[in-house]
Amino acid sequence: MTLAALVTVAVALTGCAEASSGGGSPNAARSSAPSGAALAKTEQFVAPYVRAPVWRGPATSPPVAQAKHIVYVNQLPTQPLFRAIGTAAKEAGRALGWNVTELDAATLNDLPEVFNRAIAQKPDGIVFSNLSANEYPTITAALAKSKIPTVVIGVLPNQVNSSYTHVVDLHYSLQGQLIGAAAVLDRKADAKLGVLGFAPGFDPSGEALIAGIKSFLASSGGGSVVATKTIDVATVTDPSAVGQSSVAFVQANPELNAFYVGYDGTSSTVVPALRQAGLLNRVDVLAYQGDAQQLGWVRDGGGQVADVAWSQAWATWAAFDDFNRIFNNVTPPADDGVPVRLFTKNYPPPAGSTTWSGDFAFRAKYKALWKMS
Repeated sequence: MTLAALVTVAVALTGCAEASSGGGSPNAARSSAPSGAALAKTEQFVAPYVRAPVWRGPATSPPVAQAKHIVYVNQLPTQPLFRAIGTAAKEAGRALGWNVTELDAATLNDLPEVFNRAIAQKPDGIVFSNLSANEYPTITAALAKSKIPTVVIGVLPNQVNSSYTHVVDLHYSLQGQLIGAAAVLDRKADAKLGVLGFAPGFDPSGEALIAGIKSFLASSGGGSVVATKTIDVATVTDPSAVGQSSVAFVQANPELNAFYVGYDGTSSTVVPALRQAGLLNRVDVLAYQGDAQQLGWVRDGGGQVADVAWSQAWATWAAFDDFNRIFNNVTPPADDGVPVRLFTKNYPPPAGSTTWSGDFAFRAKYKALWKMS
């Protein structure tokens, strides 16, 4: 039985008991009804995203372009997300018979030089992730000048990123709505959420996600964002600093019972810091990205109660499918059909120590589209 059904039954039984005894509080009955409605609405909303997805990708493919060279720029090789994309890029490249080169940045300050090296190789395409065009204008200008096709994973398909040839849309607004829904379910329609985020204008994808959180909380009636902590790149990339900042934020806002900390890379330092400070018994942590460590925490009760995941390998194979269409002068689909999935303690990820696979044989599907064995 779903949580919403249990709540509905509980509300009904409470109403019956009050009617028969005559001693119940009408105000209590009225206050429980909105909570039950919010939980029922939330369960209905998350239902498609807590089970294995169906294929929503393309139905046909042009012929496979021959002898192509793709460069993958890995801006944070220490992060599981970027390593997973690199692995998947090599897989997809092999399936297509293409050459794939990975160039790693030692630090974010090295990115302009690494992109210049990528351009200097004169590849047929450059793929990378989570780098909006406004973050490094010099990189954006160099890519545009090179006229090398670029497919980017994990940024918004908006005007800011219109200089990129194609964006693999990860539906950040939907991811945010699912985070909001997870907070409603976790806190029984009384979510008092704290939010960690960058200053407005710096991280459009993160802003879309946070807007999705707020939108769902408002529409469901199951909670609200009661405090926001603004951080900068220097803080978020320093494990000690982001941990200390998060602890101070939670301590300064005693009304919080849930804490959205952004992506899983941040969670990996925030959760231990909150645990050491004795705060995990008061606030439940929510994040997105679907890294293996965080999925394990959600499954095993390790301090994070929800994670919204997208299949990093699936998104990368979609990017290579997009390249093949570009090389054939075919416009890639606006929506590549890369799914997102909500994992919570009630909808746990499977056992194991890997990122979310996608729960679908997408590799076989793409190979069939490409007519490659």
